[in-house]
This record gives sequence, structure tokens and C-alpha cells, in this order.
Amino acid sequence: MKKLLTLCLALALVLSCSSALAARKFTFSHVFATDHPVHIALTEANEKLKELSGGEMELEIYPNGTFATYNDAITNVQLGGLDFACLDSAADWLTKAGVLLGPYVFRSYEHFENFKDADFYPALQQEIGEAVGVHCFDHYNFGFRHLTANKEIKGLEDFEGMVLRCVDFPPYSELQKIFDVNITAIPIGDVYMALQTGVADCEENPVTQIVTMKFYEVQKYLMLTGHMLAVSQTVMNLDTWNSLTAEEQAILEEVFAWEADRIDELVQQNEESLIAECEKNGMTVIRDVDTSMYQERVPLVLESYPEWVELYNQIQALEG
Repeated sequence: MKKLLTLCLALALVLSCSSALAARKFTFSHVFATDHPVHIALTEANEKLKELSGGEMELEIYPNGTFATYNDAITNVQLGGLDFACLDSAADWLTKAGVLLGPYVFRSYEHFENFKDADFYPALQQEIGEAVGVHCFDHYNFGFRHLTANKEIKGLEDFEGMVLRCVDFPPYSELQKIFDVNITAIPIGDVYMALQTGVADCEENPVTQIVTMKFYEVQKYLMLTGHMLAVSQTVMNLDTWNSLTAEEQAILEEVFAWEADRIDELVQQNEESLIAECEKNGMTVIRDVDTSMYQERVPLVLESYPEWVELYNQIQALEG
């Protein structure tokens, strides 16, 4: 009897080990802090993935750029050294995809959701994936980008003599045309010091980043210009994707569609409280910004990117 019990225990151990070995871990790198909506939604999505796959698939998540920088993570996904990463813009591989980060492309969160439901969206996703050499999942957003400065900016004339810090790759640099302002590209980690020392006079970011980086300590005004929607998406190594069964692929599609919606939800839920935090920390928030003069300058950007025009017009035709 003891031998039988020992045999059963040994068999159970073998089966347990076999099951553990069968579980497939996918590496996922991102550059956000652990309290950022992307990481929060991703950890929740991981639980959903384990549940739907019966424990056979899960994510090994590397936050804060601990695995790779943003650009290196994309390269690693393309080459197979990493399974998943976040792709903010595919413009380097597909010029027209840059319009998704273009100024005044999305009018509201509802407009963005209608874009994801549009009949042309699946074809765009496939085109981006083929151009980058990855498999694409749904887009999500970090919120609308707004302007901060040490004076209230009411119009184009107020930018005279100022230097705006913006992200160091197109199409963010097109804000030079939208605001008619001098720009400088400074890494995000150095922006606080640049604002404090006057290397830059103003900057633009979603309120999540403004609060996280404590820009309210070195900037007095927050203008809710909503000039860009910070858009991103999850991408996966193509060979890894192709190695999965149809059922496994369907599970991942469901999980990352859910993750994208969850990020959008968290961003919108947090936005007002983050704006309130800016006010609490001494910022004057200007909500009723007249953006018409900025929107009228969008054609100047489209002149530089004729490949954007068709997709831009399709997005503008959507409700929201």
C-alpha cells in the first residue's frame, strides 16, 4: 500500500512538473512605472490570459525599461529577442501611420473609439504589422496631450521668444508649425531640469506624465489644449505569433483587446483627479482654451505629409 501511495505521489509530481513545463511564458517590456495605466492594465490582462489559457500561457513583464529602452524593445520584438512591446508610432516603417499621433486628429475619446470600430481599421492594423514585421493588437491611448508653461498662453503671439520641449521624433516636431514656436528635443528624464533652468520654457504631455514627472513644481500653468492624443498599441514577434495555434491566437486577441480598452478606461477615470492634483500643487488650469487658431494650422502639417491625407480624412469623417 505504501509503495502504491508513493507511486501515486511520484506520478502526481511528474504530471505537475509536466504541466508547469508546458506553461508558456511570453516576455513583455515597457518603459512605464508600475503605477501607470499601461502596467496596471497589463498585470490584470496577465491574470486574464492565465485564466483563459488554463494556465498554459502567461506574461513575464519588465516595467520601467528594465529589459530595454522603448526603441530597443521594438527592435528586440522584430528580431525575436522579446515577445511583446509597445509601439507608439509605426511612422518609421509606414509613413501614413504617423497621422495617428498627428495634431488635432482625434477630437474626443469617443472619436478614438469610433476609429477602432471603423471598417478601415482592420486593414490598417494589417498594413502596420506587415510594414513593421510584427503582429499588431488593438490601439489604446494615454490621454490627450496638453501644454504647460510659466505664463498663460492664449494664442500664437504668446509663444514668441519661447522654446517648447517636445518628443524627439516626428510627428511631435510638427508642433513647431501648430504653435508657431521654437522647439527642442530633450529626453523625458531631463525635462524637469530643462524647465527649471530655462533651457526650455514650456512642454507638452498627457496629465499622467505631467503629474508623474512633477512638472507642476517648475511650471505654473496647464493649458488644456488637447492638441494630440497619445496613441500606442501592443505588438508581438511575428514568428512567435505564427507558432501559436488558432485557439491560442484567439485568446491573445481577446486578452489584448481587453487590455487596450482597460487602459483607455483607466486613463479617462484618472484624468480629472490628475488635473485636480496639478491644481492642488499650485498650477493654474486653463480649461476653456480656444484651439481654433491651432486647428486652422493643421493643413501646414499635412503639406509635409501628403501620405497622411487619405487616412486623416477617413478619421475626420467619423463621428465623435
